[in-house]
Amino acid sequence: MKSKILLLLLCVAYNGYAQSESNPAKKYRKTMPISLELAAGFNQSKFIDFGTSPIYYQGMLRHMSIAYRKTTDKREVAYQANYASGKYQMDFNNVNLISNVTTFFSFRHSRLFQLPVMKNSKWNVKVGGTFDALVLIRTNTGLMNNALGLDMFNNLFLSGKASKDISNETQKRWKFIKIKPKKRSLAYQLDAGIINANWRNNFIYSNSSPVYNEGKITAGHQYAMFSGFRMSSRLDYEHTTFNNNTIKYSYLWDAMMTGTNNQDRLQLGNHLFLVSLNLKIR
Repeated sequence: MKSKILLLLLCVAYNGYAQSESNPAKKYRKTMPISLELAAGFNQSKFIDFGTSPIYYQGMLRHMSIAYRKTTDKREVAYQANYASGKYQMDFNNVNLISNVTTFFSFRHSRLFQLPVMKNSKWNVKVGGTFDALVLIRTNTGLMNNALGLDMFNNLFLSGKASKDISNETQKRWKFIKIKPKKRSLAYQLDAGIINANWRNNFIYSNSSPVYNEGKITAGHQYAMFSGFRMSSRLDYEHTTFNNNTIKYSYLWDAMMTGTNNQDRLQLGNHLFLVSLNLKIR
């Protein structure tokens, strides 16, 4: 009896596996080209935090990222981790002091799907959504009890991307420059935040926890949903290189604001310039 039950379970499992393997959607996902993107560059950044002081900080940060991408004409899936760190100049009473060290950690996941009505031989338009989780750590000894700041931002974007194939199949000449046959593309993506949330201190970063020897960095932090504004965009130029891998040159713009309350509002703007090597995995 037990052997019959085991045989029946094996048949059910095999039938389910066979059906899943014959599913066209799953077959399509398993055959999507996969690439690993390694990027490095710099970030020209500026922010002001009214929770600590109404002082503008600006500086140049080193930026690195790694991304796992599955891309076809019909669909695009990406998982990306970012890291940036650097020093900001604080402009106070016409005196520039390099006293703010800032570190960014972020994770971004996006899914885009082709709009068939916008398809032609050169253009490809996709729409979808993007989720971004950003952690911001700041150290400024000049603010004494408020020297350390820790903030987190979660954003769900409505995303749209337009790309154009600008490849040349034959060698061309522009004035005295020879342009060799190569696959090239231009792409522009716009992300508009539809759900914006943040986790940060409601006013200043100092609190009474050190008095009680607790030393809780996150004491007084609050999570606010549907608070503020965020928008970002990305412009890419990509061309093939050795072994059908690609090199990508990118400009990214990112701007956010946590809310309309002047007492604890934070405004942040980033301009990133990146160079990426995209290695074909499949």
